[in-house]
Amino acid sequence: MDKLTKSILGITVTVTVIGVVCIMSLVMKLSEEQNKTADLIGQINEQNAARQDDRVSVVEKQMNDALAKQQTENDKRIAQLREEIKATSNAAAKDLEAVKAERAQLSETIAKSVREKKEAEELTPLQKKIREAPAIAKVSDVNEGLGFVVINAGSSRGIEEGSRFHIRRDKFIVAEVEIDKVIDADSSIGNIDASKKPPGINIRKGDEIIGYPIF
Repeated sequence: MDKLTKSILGITVTVTVIGVVCIMSLVMKLSEEQNKTADLIGQINEQNAARQDDRVSVVEKQMNDALAKQQTENDKRIAQLREEIKATSNAAAKDLEAVKAERAQLSETIAKSVREKKEAEELTPLQKKIREAPAIAKVSDVNEGLGFVVINAGSSRGIEEGSRFHIRRDKFIVAEVEIDKVIDADSSIGNIDASKKPPGINIRKGDEIIGYPIF
């Protein structure tokens, strides 16, 4: 091998070695850059994941807050509806009681009217006169043992000593009295006529005084 060829071969080997060294250096740098890139990507992914978690947490919190607010509003509305239903129910119950009372009163009025009509149809002419006679006063006190009554009418009603009156209970004459003394404007004492008093009948407070005679 001549000298020139050796020189060329040496140069070639040197260049090749230098090239290999450069390539290896570049490969190592590339590997380092790839590792750095991978690390950077990992960091970015971690940051993105953290941000995503934060966003998810924020969204979940907003949703939970919204649900809690809606639940509170629903509870308030339900409570309000319950109160309205209760008030309506109470009002309906009162109306029902009022209707029942009105019906009971109407039924009683009708029954009383029927009874009175039936009784009126069954009354004798004398009983009708007795019932229809206007009341002058009422018995305010009675002492049958001593044979007198006190009535709540006196001089202001034109009551005079010696006047006679019937004592009425419903459609019956239960006694006759003769005024013995006019006490004042609003009270008088009358003696009971025992001969005209039906047996077994007692005079009561509240019995009515009517005119005499009524026949």
